[in-house]
Amino acid sequence: MKRIISILTVVLLSTAMMMADEIVRLGDFYYSLGATTATLVKDQSSDQSVYKEYINVTIPASVTYSNYTYPVKTIGTSAFEGCSNLQSVTLPSSITAIYTDAFYGCRKLGSVNLEEGLTNINQRAFYNCNLTSITIPSTVTSMGNKAFYGNPLVSVVWKPVECSVGTGEDAPFYSAGSTITSFKFGEQVEKVPPYICRNLSKIDTIVLPPSVYSLGTYSFAYCTSLKSINLPVTQKTLPVSFLEGCSSLETIELPATLTTISTDVFYGCSSLKEINLHEGITTINQRAFYNCKLSTITIPSTVTSIGNIAFQGNPLTSVIWKPANCSIGTGDNAPFYSTSSQIKTFLFGDSVKTIPGYLCNNMKKLENITLPEKLTTINQNAFYGCSLLKDVTIPATVTSIGTYAFAFCTSIKNFAFPDGIKTIATSVLEGNTALMSVKIPESVTTINGDAFYGCSALQALYNYAYTPQTITERTIYNVNKNTCVLYVPKDAADSYASKLVWCDFKNVVRMNTGLRFEDNYVNLSYLDQEGEEMYGGVELLHMPIAPKIDGFTFEKWVVKAGDFADGIKLQAVYKADTATGAPAQYVNPANPAQKLIRQGNVYILQDGKTYTVDGKQVR
Repeated sequence: MKRIISILTVVLLSTAMMMADEIVRLGDFYYSLGATTATLVKDQSSDQSVYKEYINVTIPASVTYSNYTYPVKTIGTSAFEGCSNLQSVTLPSSITAIYTDAFYGCRKLGSVNLEEGLTNINQRAFYNCNLTSITIPSTVTSMGNKAFYGNPLVSVVWKPVECSVGTGEDAPFYSAGSTITSFKFGEQVEKVPPYICRNLSKIDTIVLPPSVYSLGTYSFAYCTSLKSINLPVTQKTLPVSFLEGCSSLETIELPATLTTISTDVFYGCSSLKEINLHEGITTINQRAFYNCKLSTITIPSTVTSIGNIAFQGNPLTSVIWKPANCSIGTGDNAPFYSTSSQIKTFLFGDSVKTIPGYLCNNMKKLENITLPEKLTTINQNAFYGCSLLKDVTIPATVTSIGTYAFAFCTSIKNFAFPDGIKTIATSVLEGNTALMSVKIPESVTTINGDAFYGCSALQALYNYAYTPQTITERTIYNVNKNTCVLYVPKDAADSYASKLVWCDFKNVVRMNTGLRFEDNYVNLSYLDQEGEEMYGGVELLHMPIAPKIDGFTFEKWVVKAGDFADGIKLQAVYKADTATGAPAQYVNPANPAQKLIRQGNVYILQDGKTYTVDGKQVR
């Protein structure tokens, strides 16, 4: 009995499978009948001539066979391929998929309706038809390669919420780039697919609905007539080559939420002459604005990375640079390298702490710069070859200046390294043929390589270090040691006289020290042998307010004793408080505070002990 049941089951299953694959002609078309649905398939007649006679066809929503009604869900592979007389097709709302090559080569097909509910349009589905307009329903989620290739489309309405499409030359409308003049997005669209409008050279306006929150790579690349496009207000990233080659685009408003401008986004937008990069943008990738028409640009303080040749090919004349710390391309890949010969103005924001290497490399029209007070680092080649750059004041906060940073700046006449510098990098001032004086602060312990190589006009070299640095002939190559005057601290002169290379200078001036008071500041400066203050005194040192003493009011500091080598002691002078209105008298309390300046460091003396200005005892 069990064997009979098993045999019966196999027979029933086999019958069901045969029925699932059965192809029958019902009315004007052939259908493949599945278990519950029908697929309209290609002509099954012996000479396949039936469909070729059709001009206008209407696909039914369902068909009935053996008393069972099957909804027509799909148009099968190559169903109407090559039907050269077909002019219009009416599809029912039951259709969910149009398979590969379904209407391939229907060269007269100029009208087809795609209804809501359709989800898939496979590759080459309408290849080489005669459609001039098409509306893609919001329900479509997949569109195969070259789905509408070869159609003379003029108008497209795109409604899919989210849809994958072919890319590059396989994009659905790629071949219609020269005919489409109108491309509208439906209000439901959330994601703009990659390549969807690439190469549509006649559309001049794109309006994206508020629902859009995601953009695709190359979405509008080479839309060469595009003049206006709005961007989603929530967009954080502009994807790769999003508007590449849009040569008619003159201006665009970036959303406030934007943080990243990807590679080649505005590449070749040769009419783009204005753009506002707002605070909040952190990344500008390589070639982002390559060959645009920008004459001025402001880089926000929030930017931390700029890719290779990001602004190459722009006619820039003015740059405002605000990033505190930002990595950029170097050498020929620096962001402004190709425009360096045109830039006349380069301003630094107050927040800048690091000037990247090669930032202003070869800006031959740049005459003046003002470096910000928070600056700590000037990297290699930062101002290399700025041949018109006049004297530059380096802020006292700078502790590092890289190799070639000011090399071949042939208009600089005076250069003073700040007091915080410990190492002078190789070739930092190489080739500065107009340089007449250099100040080396006491803090410098190392002078590398070709630091002053080729500075042939050097007349005065001020070295405040008590221990002469080790240098070679290349360090001062082509500096005339017979005419250039070397200024050194008085008590260190013998050390310089016995140090290689330094000892070759024929004119050496031994410097004394002097003090000049200005309000709450004291200027510790060097004096020449005649007592005159020379160029390059030590920066003004802040004078902390003396400790309060009952019955006395602090008046001023005066020099008590000492010299620069041993330390200069400053005596605090107090005025006695009087209650009677009698004339004030200047007296010294029992334990007055004193200030000590020792080799550029500031200390407070009190009760025989030495303290730093923040109160830490040092001896």
